Amino acid sequence: MISFGPDRAPELLAHPGLVPPPAESGPPGTLGWLRTSVARFATGGDHARRRTQAADLLAAMDLDVLRLRAEVLACIALEDAPLDVMDRIARDVPVRTLAEALGAPGLDPAAVRTVAAAYLTGDAAPETDAAVAALVAAFGGVPDEPTAARIGLLVQACEATAALIGNTLAAGGGLDPADLAAQLRDDPPVKATTRTAATETEGLRPGGTARIELDGTAPFGAGPHACPGRDQALAIATGVCEALKRVAPPTGPIAYEPRPNLRIPASIHVRMDP
Repeated sequence: MISFGPDRAPELLAHPGLVPPPAESGPPGTLGWLRTSVARFATGGDHARRRTQAADLLAAMDLDVLRLRAEVLACIALEDAPLDVMDRIARDVPVRTLAEALGAPGLDPAAVRTVAAAYLTGDAAPETDAAVAALVAAFGGVPDEPTAARIGLLVQACEATAALIGNTLAAGGGLDPADLAAQLRDDPPVKATTRTAATETEGLRPGGTARIELDGTAPFGAGPHACPGRDQALAIATGVCEALKRVAPPTGPIAYEPRPNLRIPASIHVRMDP
């Protein structure tokens, strides 16, 4: 593996010789099927078609509705405070909000979290495949590309949006849109992404891996695989943070999960502000 600094991210993420690591297929309704059916791991025509499907789904969402619904769901969760924001709100509320917008209001966020844990690596276990099957069922039971696009949006939003919310709360400043923007600029949650050399490129032989660091200039990536859901993620995070203004500021040190490419608090326990 060769690592590249964030100053080269826009260039390298648009380089045709560097592509997402290939995904290994699997039977319909499994993690392998999902990874080979979404835009995230595809190239060429498959990528273009699948990205358009995801972008169309996102474009149909009303940002104000997303923001308000996320705030409402977070406020409902806070009725059980004290609680762990990362466990009860930061992951679940974005998933529930997007699931409703995608037509699956009864979808179980726990299934999304299970899939998200193995989505990038492809390390499937029986419970992972069962979770994918449950998500397929929630979207009508047909394991096709449109269903994969919907599941992919949920899975890709789960951890990154949770990290943005958690990091903004942990920073101890405000919880306004300007504070979210500052968090993305100064300490974005996604620290790096990987690409595979399709040809001899940048000192890599075909099949070699490049680790490309990200910073505040490209917090949602860059190039053809840049995240298409920036506006939707920010709308949901804004709604959650508006609800979190009701809690007392967290005290004590905050531990972070040992993720190589993601900065995300392990837990943030809060109580309502008296």
